[in-house]
Amino acid sequence: MRFQVFRYILKLMKPTEAQSEFIEKTGRWWEQIGSRSAGRILGWLMICEPPHRSASELQTELALSAGSVSTQTTALERIGFVERVTFPGDRASYYQLRPHVWIELMRSEEARLAELGDLAEAATDVVPSVRPDRVGDLARVSEFFIDEWPGLMARLEERLKREKEL
Repeated sequence: MRFQVFRYILKLMKPTEAQSEFIEKTGRWWEQIGSRSAGRILGWLMICEPPHRSASELQTELALSAGSVSTQTTALERIGFVERVTFPGDRASYYQLRPHVWIELMRSEEARLAELGDLAEAATDVVPSVRPDRVGDLARVSEFFIDEWPGLMARLEERLKREKEL
């Protein structure tokens, strides 16, 4: 029994090769909008079992510094991707991906699209004569997605509801 517990602890400390590849891919993707370390944490929290990790576990499992884990989990918390959880009798805080975070992210896009539309509208009085596409493309793209987004989200909600019924 003791050996099985020890093996479980070792399994927690090191992602498999396939998991590591996913973690790195997520880190490189996230690097486009944030830091690679935040993306690596995000990637690991998407696939780790159990689905939560303490800061020290993230440090060990992802070979990150304490400062990096602290900074990046705070950033991921602030933007709503990660939440802290605690357990009775355990003094540590753990981090986990918020439930349904990807669906919530897509729901929040409608507000950002409206902001893009406002930005395009604000530019109408200052459209440059050289390459007006710099403003015109924003107006066309934002208008398209503002019109289409509610229908896309309705289709997503419908699909999720059907999947839940299965």
